[in-house]
Amino acid sequence: MTNAHLTATDRSRALREQIIPLPSHDEGYARAMLVGTTGAGKTTLLRHLIGADPHRDRFPSTSTAKTTTADIEIITADGPFEAVITFATREQVQADVEDCLYEAGERALQGGSADEIATALLEHREQRFRLSYILGAWNQQGPTDDDVVQDEFDDFDSNDPDEADDDLTNDDIVSAEAVRQNNAVLREFVDRITTLAQDVGDAVSDQRGGSYDQSKNERERADWLEDFAPALRDDADFVDLSDDIMAAIEDRFGYMSAGEFVNSGQPTGWQSHWYVKEADRDRFLRQIRWFSSNHHKQFGQLLTPLVDGVRVRGPLYPAAAIRPERESRLVLLDGEGLGHSAKEVTSISTRITDRLAEVDLILLVDSAQQPMQAAPLQLLRTVGAAGYASKLAIAFTHFDQVKGSNLRSGRQKVDHVRASITNALGSLRDTMSPRVSETLQARSETHAYFLAELHRPVSRIPAGGVRQIRQLLNAIAQSAVQPEPTDLAPTYKIGEFSLGLKTAVDDFRTAWRARLGMQQHQTVEREHWARIKALCRRLGVLNENEYKHLRPVADLINQLQSFISLWLDRPARWNKPAKHEREEQAAIDRIRQAAFQRIHDISDRRLWDEHIGDWESAYELSGTGSTKVRANQMMNDIYEPAAPSIGPTMDQSMEEFRNEILAAVREAIEDAGGELQD
Repeated sequence: MTNAHLTATDRSRALREQIIPLPSHDEGYARAMLVGTTGAGKTTLLRHLIGADPHRDRFPSTSTAKTTTADIEIITADGPFEAVITFATREQVQADVEDCLYEAGERALQGGSADEIATALLEHREQRFRLSYILGAWNQQGPTDDDVVQDEFDDFDSNDPDEADDDLTNDDIVSAEAVRQNNAVLREFVDRITTLAQDVGDAVSDQRGGSYDQSKNERERADWLEDFAPALRDDADFVDLSDDIMAAIEDRFGYMSAGEFVNSGQPTGWQSHWYVKEADRDRFLRQIRWFSSNHHKQFGQLLTPLVDGVRVRGPLYPAAAIRPERESRLVLLDGEGLGHSAKEVTSISTRITDRLAEVDLILLVDSAQQPMQAAPLQLLRTVGAAGYASKLAIAFTHFDQVKGSNLRSGRQKVDHVRASITNALGSLRDTMSPRVSETLQARSETHAYFLAELHRPVSRIPAGGVRQIRQLLNAIAQSAVQPEPTDLAPTYKIGEFSLGLKTAVDDFRTAWRARLGMQQHQTVEREHWARIKALCRRLGVLNENEYKHLRPVADLINQLQSFISLWLDRPARWNKPAKHEREEQAAIDRIRQAAFQRIHDISDRRLWDEHIGDWESAYELSGTGSTKVRANQMMNDIYEPAAPSIGPTMDQSMEEFRNEILAAVREAIEDAGGELQD
């Protein structure tokens, strides 16, 4: 990005780059980014690509829950192992702690049990921040405790040896004494938030003349909580409790004896990153697991929730059985999974789209059991509109689970899964150009891989699955080969550019009016006021441009780029005859890519950088009626100035916006040797 104002993610990446730079094409490296829905198996696949044993190494960590919440960057190279791990800022972590405390307080207000209050405290509703990893689980059992309580679900435990619990050494687990101390501290925290919530609730009830339980309907209960939330957060005991939890978190930095913690401009006691260099593989992996693990025997000392990026360099090569045909040097990028539901994937996070230009292969990891749901579909749309369709590959996991009476052979199963891609692309016809759709279809036929039994070691994966992984590794290695440049260039006429721009902006604004509860929408739901307020805090205070599935910057990018991509598919003429249709597609994709980077920066600047104060102001609103005031303020002070609707009679703001978008497209066209005529 070219903006002066960078996200916290950008700054963390820049810090890792200073310490362990990502190698380039000039050094013979190919870069691949793994993207997929939570639980699809992308991190499990990554383990095979780097030769990590699922039990001995346990890196990166996997589970059926949302596990990968930080950027994971692997560089394969000879020599010693190195790692740099960057942490979220203290302000970001404290915001998550306060969110968890508020959720626990609300649960206490509603009469929840100690177990329910502890659950709310120890796991953020986003499932990205888990205090239990750092401070310990509620009523955690120590390594020497034999009185583990059995429950009705124990019979569901698997006897599959490939899913057996790992054998950890005493150095890898939290001691019994530490567990007992953690349990005592957590009981104190739960007791304090319970008492505090009851006291604040009583005060709010007196002020309002009625308790939360006496509220007659959902609107009244929401108004009650709008008064309760600031009263709880502003209470001195809440501030003290938050500070005590942060102090307990900071103490965990002192538990690591290996490597080196570094404080780069962070408040005293808070670390910006950790670095280690180690020749022994086992010792190296044991050290970095404290920053990436999710193992229950390590709860109470894990730093995983504090980490926002892990960059590792070393001899992390795949097993001999799946090693590619020629020696390859790889950079493998993994990150947080895409959402599952349609409302979570109206756009793709800028954490992902920021990196499309720098990778050679975009590997969509999708489950063959239920392929091409909302999230993969949105990724296809985004990759195509941004001009990167020729970088796409698809890895279908859980292929062994594709079953049906009409699916007797492997070929029938492959055809069944491929049909899902064709159907998915067909559903995008109205929003995607035919040329882009054809490129994506072709890539899905030549660069699709069907993977089975990935949870097992390579030696226990069926032979066909082993061949597919090897073919995938070959494709990653070969992706670094750059296509032949072309001097084919199109000429465009402005034509109906303004009309298309108006539609894109209106669609963006309409969707956000619906999320803010200002109008009804068939497919966009109204968001809870607490999520909207949390979004305002992220953009106004915490140096982030999105919150969970609420992504205003990414939404604007998506709408603008989708329109621009369709418009670019209709040039008025070419400077010379094309050798083949693929050459035309490559020429237009080059323009799409250049336009996408400019639209990225424009959307980020107009919607976030220029309105940080407005986002903070919207966050600071509280009390009864603040939801409506916040919604109006967001629309009037942020969304409308940032993306003004294009009318038949344009005022200065409309004209400036139109001209800025048009100038970005013109520059992209001219940089590719083309021309835009009025």
